[in-house]
Amino acid sequence: MAKKPKAIYEPGELERTRKRLGDLDPEEARAIAEKLGGEIGIEKLPEPPKPERSGHGRNETVNVSIKGKSGPGVPKHRVEVIEKEEPNPLKVKRTSRIDKGDDPDQPLKTSYRERIKMDKLAAQVEFEIKTPLQVLVSRFSLFSEPPDMVNPDFVSRRMNEYYGRFESLVIATRSLLPRQNIRRTEHFKKLHPEAFAIIDTIRFWNIELINTELSRLQARPRSVKVSDFSDIIKAIYRPILLLEALDTENDIKEAYKRLYSLLAEEDPVEAKEKHQGSIRFALIAYSIIQKSIRFLLYPLLMKLVSDTYYSYEGFFSSRRKRILAFLNITEKDKLQPVPPRINAVKEKTTVSETEKPEEAADHKAEAHAKEQEPISKGVIKGLETLERLFPGLPWQRLSTYPDLYPYFSKLFDLKKEYELVAPTDPIQQVVILMHILEELFYGLRYVSFSAIHVTDQEAEPVDTIINRIIGNWPRYIEQVFEKEYLHRLNEYCQILESSTESRTAAYPKRILLDLNWIKRLFFLPYFKFESFSAPTIHKLDIPPFYSEVHTLKRFLTTIAASIDKAQKAGGAEQNASCDGIDNPWDQYLFQVPTPLSTRIDALLGGKNSKQRTNAALVYFTLAVTTVLDYIINNEYSWAYTNDAGILFRSVNGEGVIPLYGTQTDIDPDALFRESLKNRSV
Repeated sequence: MAKKPKAIYEPGELERTRKRLGDLDPEEARAIAEKLGGEIGIEKLPEPPKPERSGHGRNETVNVSIKGKSGPGVPKHRVEVIEKEEPNPLKVKRTSRIDKGDDPDQPLKTSYRERIKMDKLAAQVEFEIKTPLQVLVSRFSLFSEPPDMVNPDFVSRRMNEYYGRFESLVIATRSLLPRQNIRRTEHFKKLHPEAFAIIDTIRFWNIELINTELSRLQARPRSVKVSDFSDIIKAIYRPILLLEALDTENDIKEAYKRLYSLLAEEDPVEAKEKHQGSIRFALIAYSIIQKSIRFLLYPLLMKLVSDTYYSYEGFFSSRRKRILAFLNITEKDKLQPVPPRINAVKEKTTVSETEKPEEAADHKAEAHAKEQEPISKGVIKGLETLERLFPGLPWQRLSTYPDLYPYFSKLFDLKKEYELVAPTDPIQQVVILMHILEELFYGLRYVSFSAIHVTDQEAEPVDTIINRIIGNWPRYIEQVFEKEYLHRLNEYCQILESSTESRTAAYPKRILLDLNWIKRLFFLPYFKFESFSAPTIHKLDIPPFYSEVHTLKRFLTTIAASIDKAQKAGGAEQNASCDGIDNPWDQYLFQVPTPLSTRIDALLGGKNSKQRTNAALVYFTLAVTTVLDYIINNEYSWAYTNDAGILFRSVNGEGVIPLYGTQTDIDPDALFRESLKNRSV
């Protein structure tokens, strides 16, 4: 007769264990039993239920007083006294308790039951974060917590798909608003701060960290644990949570629309051909990230910050504090919606219609005074340097638009079409300064520039960038200004000369529009005009002129400051080193003397003077560059406060009949010799 197994298990314990293991066929159960081993037994018999007592009374012996009877002869009766607690109005009934599970300061203590729930969720087909075998191992680990492993296929395949979406979004956004394009960034931030905050958050999404960490994990996909994904999940979910309160249509899409309007102002052709596609790709990727990837990675985030299983919607509300602490953000960090556009044109019209003429004049004067900002010391010094180099011109009063063409026409051998540029058009000042810098570059190209150290690990290749700017400079003059701008201006004036009424025809209007576009796209970024279509100019593979001028000024300012510091340390006598330039104390070199180089020689004491150094040439170049940068890159400069709008030299300056020929009998060399003589006296 077989021996009866011992009753070693509590009643119902075997049934509960079978439910936790799930459905197992007999062969699988037998194989598991052989692997795990253990003692064979049966459940204990349930104990008989104890008799229940009704109510919450207690038995006591009390003296009962019966009317007419008293004393020791009266029997004692046993009665049941039922206690009833009197309601206390001051006592508050507790209906809820504080959830310590959402306290970031409390350590996570995941129970067996909750762990199995989260593992089963992570192993579902839509997530594939865990394998069925990993879930089975977790089920059998009743008394110890197994290694929290991740599905190798999820590491190698799924995450690559997710990363591709983030990369598409961020790269497309960075192409629209590059991190190194400071001018565009500041302009967009000033115009649309809320929209800028959205785009800035997206373009700084740390895909570099995600890529680095993912590559590290994919090198050993079979040994990756959930905790190894901590940095990746932080980098993914931080921007998602910052942007979660925003509507995709009204906020995210609107932010990209406002950025596109800014890009269209800069270059409508490039905005249409290039940036429209980038915005479309970015919006598609963002929608997929918020609607799909945010959900598909939530089991992984839940295992990192929660000890309790939650549904997708319940998790982000029930474990809010832990999630924010894990991502190192607060509710205040979340971005604000984009405010609706304000139609400035309508408001302006309404105000102008309601105000009186006297008030309008006061407002105009007030606005004009606000626009006239005091220029910096660097610009003043630059104007003084120009006055020393080219005396006889009112450099300190450039805002009054003196005619520069008669002075420089023979000095720089300018083409005849230059005379057509109106003296009141700031483009005349821009192109004259371009020619002055071109003369300086003949000597600057022999200066040995070096890298400028931004940080201990990062340096900017100044030599490469300055050499690129110097190399492209003739293209800005010959291809952009002379071929594209002057050619159209000459054709436009010829049409007007034949008939003043022809300016209203389609073709002249087209030429006039292209002239304005060339000014905006290359030379004067804040120039405003009415546009009815995109320009028809040839696209050039060079950066806008105004951005290159600003870059040149930034580098030369840093180098000049380094030269000042080196001069205090001994200068040429001590051969003090400078950051950004290797040969500051060598004599500058002009292979062929130019009108400008001879003037610099004279100002520095002659050809044998020791002051004729590369450092001095840097100072002269910086002075002229500072003036040019102020004119074109400062939206409050006089270039943007002139409302004349006349592009060509005309009779009486009326902008009706083109005027050919002007006074060119000025002798700039005689003016310079006289000025030099007066200085020496």
